[in-house]
Amino acid sequence: MRISIIGCGQLSRMLALAGWPMGFEFSFLADPRESTRCISGLGNTVTFANGMSAEEIYKALGQPDVITIEREAVDVPLLKELKAFCPVYPDPDIAWTIQNRHREKSLVHELGLATSPWSRIQGEESLPDAIEAIGGLPVVIKSTEDGYDGHNQWVLDTPDQIAAFESDRKLILKGESKHKHSLLEWIVEKKISFEREISVIGARNVDGDITSYIPGENVHQNGILHTTIVPAPKLSETIRAKAENYISTLLEQTGYAGVLAVECFVVGDDLLINELAPRVHNSGHWTMDGADTSQFENHVRAIANLPLGSTQQYGVAGMHNLLGKTLSDDTTPPTALVKPKQFLHWYGKTSRPGRKIGHVNVLASSQEELAEKLESVRKQWFDA
Repeated sequence: MRISIIGCGQLSRMLALAGWPMGFEFSFLADPRESTRCISGLGNTVTFANGMSAEEIYKALGQPDVITIEREAVDVPLLKELKAFCPVYPDPDIAWTIQNRHREKSLVHELGLATSPWSRIQGEESLPDAIEAIGGLPVVIKSTEDGYDGHNQWVLDTPDQIAAFESDRKLILKGESKHKHSLLEWIVEKKISFEREISVIGARNVDGDITSYIPGENVHQNGILHTTIVPAPKLSETIRAKAENYISTLLEQTGYAGVLAVECFVVGDDLLINELAPRVHNSGHWTMDGADTSQFENHVRAIANLPLGSTQQYGVAGMHNLLGKTLSDDTTPPTALVKPKQFLHWYGKTSRPGRKIGHVNVLASSQEELAEKLESVRKQWFDA
């Protein structure tokens, strides 16, 4: 069976590495601007060229049995055309919904799941009216598309910051701002004083069988995920049950196939959905070494309609992202980070500040031991 993946970053790499032992073959569709270093040697890579038809792409990919994606920012019309030749999972319609924050939040609302209060502004529509509609400052503004790792986001705590955003919005509308995004619309969210962020990863195969992993706690800096700790420390049964309900509801009600991630804010006994990701997710990387079946293997199993693997966890697990510190083409792996119950996953990518170029998974017998090990990884990497 051949699986084709739209994209050629580290998520494609880890999907292919998970599928190879089961006998799957892989091919990849790359954007001309993408490096293919991550997936070198793992399968045939096709670079998309303007004018290529869906049929030409399908044949160039080796006539795959199923096509999947590694990111939200995909060409949905192309995915829909490729469905004429083989199944595409997750379905292009759900990918289209989640790649836009307005459509995503509308879906969550329609399913009766909780989010922070929000409204939408388009073009030159009134920001003060949108802020008043959700209860006033403070708010977080996010572009509906082209936003990740903190990009195209603004936190407004004071009236002065409203004026600053309005000045930037004028530049955006003129095409003169550093904040570039394709749709001139924004989501205005009530800023939540949350206790912590957690995420829950789930999988559903084509037949409808569902499984999920225990929720983990995420720590971000400057909008970029730094660490995930699993299980989330001292998480109440109420919150855990809500997280499991959210993921199962989303998987069932959308007819989803593959792995889905749900990021949430914990506020007392309330759990508010922040974002969805229709793919394997950074906060699920710990599963590669800390669970019976990784999220990557379960995604392959799901889209191939095989029985899903056990999500049983090994003790306490954590993941620490390795972020680029300088601009460099040096892809030498930091093997000093390889220790007992400490696993290095190196992507071989060109380094630049803030770019995810690898991660370390850590196993421990207690939360205290895990915290010490993750701090040791941080110091060894970032202070080197």
